[in-house]
This record gives sequence, structure tokens and C-alpha cells, in this order.
Amino acid sequence: MNSQIMNMALVMGAMQITNRLDLEDLQTKQMIVGIYVAAQAIVIGISFFIQNRIHAKKDTTELKYMDQPKPFSGEEPKLIVTTNMKYDLEQNAQAQKQALIGLTLMVFLHFKFGVIRPLVVQSILPLKNALQSKWAQVHLFGKAAEGDLRRPWKADNPFEALTGASEKPSEAAEKAAIKKAEKAENKASGSKSESKKNI
Repeated sequence: MNSQIMNMALVMGAMQITNRLDLEDLQTKQMIVGIYVAAQAIVIGISFFIQNRIHAKKDTTELKYMDQPKPFSGEEPKLIVTTNMKYDLEQNAQAQKQALIGLTLMVFLHFKFGVIRPLVVQSILPLKNALQSKWAQVHLFGKAAEGDLRRPWKADNPFEALTGASEKPSEAAEKAAIKKAEKAENKASGSKSESKKNI
């Protein structure tokens, strides 16, 4: 099942659970806050554990991929040359940042406005996403980075499961795009060199 569709199902389930709780009861509130804090601590702990695993592997295999621009930006795909280690650390760092931003926002809403209901959902989704992330599958569960786990990792599209389509190009198509971008860069570099010589 597509991750985004599963998230929506979990949100609906969490809402049903929340509706059965007495959110005016102080003990219930303390329990929800406690579970939320524990869940966020686990999420952050997982991300730092993965970070250590990435550093330990020191996978300096070269990674080339086409970085797709944001929709309607009008920009062309950009060739990125990096290593598996740097790429994985970057993806994990983004997840850490998102977790900390989410934690900060929820703490602010809770203590400023007494928001309690969203804490139930946010005790489940971040933990699920952390365990199901591509980098967790590779570095936490030891799965091979091939097939759906082949780098670069794409965010799940909620419509893919419904349409059967996939936004991720095939490995052959990706290699062809990389080769084309490299030729364009080499040609541009050669033109610049010729211009400098003429000057």
C-alpha cells in the first residue's frame, strides 16, 4: 500500500480513537503528552542511529542523478554528482530537520492553545514514517539499495497506488539522462575554454 494512503488511513483511525477519549480529563491529557514525547524521542533517536550507521559504512561510491526541479518552476533538471554516503546523510538530515520542526510546532500549539487532539496522530505518523523511510530500510534493516530502494529516493506519490503510474524513471532512462547532461556540461566547459583562449 502506498505510504501516503496508509498515512491517511492511520489519521482516520487515530481520529476515531481520539473521539473515544475524555480529553477533558487531566490524566488522559498527561498520558497523551507522555506518549507523544516518547514517540518523538524514538524518532529522533532512530535518525541519529541511522546517521551513525551511515558514517560507519563510509560508502564513497559515486552517485550521479538528475535532480528534478519543483513543478511549474520552469527550471531544467540538474545533474548532481555526489557519493552514497553524502546523499544518505543529506536525506537523513532533512528528516531530522522535519522532525524537529514538527516537534517545535506541536509543543507551541499545545502549551499556547492547549491543543491535545493532534498529538495522538503525531505520536503515530512520524514513528511510522521514520521506520518506513528508504534510508531506514537500507541502514536500519539492512536491505539492499536496489529496486524501489535504488537511489535517488523519491517521495511517495499518493496517486501512484491509484493510477499504477510511477514518477521514478527506469535505471536505463536515468543513465541516458545523466549521459546527456554530462555531454552538455562538457560542451559548455569546452566553449568557455575556447572563449578564454581567444581572449
